Amino acid sequence: PAQGKWPCLFTTSDTTGEKDFEEFFTDKETLDMERFENLGIIKNMPEYDAELLALFEDTISQFKQQKSWSKSQIVDLFFKMLPDFGHKETGKYLDSKM
Repeated sequence: PAQGKWPCLFTTSDTTGEKDFEEFFTDKETLDMERFENLGIIKNMPEYDAELLALFEDTISQFKQQKSWSKSQIVDLFFKMLPDFGHKETGKYLDSKM
């Protein structure tokens, strides 16, 4: 760090949650992929279900108050919010690679 250099580990993407290619949009959204070289912009007006958003916020607040939650509870909550949510479970985690 003093020399402006940091160690970097390059490995194949084989851990839970990693994807071969990261895209955070769906085929139902209007995209601008031309404005920036390596970044796309979603141009839709935000549309969301206020009740579903409140459920998400309340559930996360409950987890925090209880100071207890499981990975499956979080993943299930994301699937409830985002039915097309893609989660790749491999049983490997980034921490164990380090």
